[in-house]
Amino acid sequence: MPFLYDQVGQLHSLAERIHSVADELPLTDSVHSGVNALDDLADSSRDVAGLISHFTAAAAFAARTERRGRDREADIIRRTVTQLTHTVGALGHALADLGEAVAHAGALHQLAASPRSTQRNQDIEATRALLRARVDGARGRLHASGARLRQAADRLAAPPAPLRSPRVNATTPVTPPSAAPSRTR
Repeated sequence: MPFLYDQVGQLHSLAERIHSVADELPLTDSVHSGVNALDDLADSSRDVAGLISHFTAAAAFAARTERRGRDREADIIRRTVTQLTHTVGALGHALADLGEAVAHAGALHQLAASPRSTQRNQDIEATRALLRARVDGARGRLHASGARLRQAADRLAAPPAPLRSPRVNATTPVTPPSAAPSRTR
């Protein structure tokens, strides 16, 4: 069945793209100034936004190809659409983390222009820590969503579970339902 392997291969490929984007996020050890961080975050935000657009388009395309029915092919398409749209949600959260990282990078840029003082140095370190946390959060979300998508693809590739018919125990007689007692006296 080539259709199944096309879906599984597509999901595996998309999971790898997510991991690649996560690996290309700025390293938190290298975040020293707001200007450098803003350049790196601009590239990363564009990459994640591109993934969101690509996944949304892939989900829309898959949904258009779905035939109505309960056969295995229709079920695989529905499950693929569901996985793609859930991944878009996770990517959106990663993009939100990057958006907050941009705000912290802007604060670093402003702090760099302020007069030198002990308070300024403390504020810079605190803001850098917040920036690092948001970038690390985005990286973690991206890796987790890529891993979930890969697992979903592997579940699609698994053979379907055999259909079970309800068991009737021949030794236990089935009693018909009895009428409820009347509430009127």
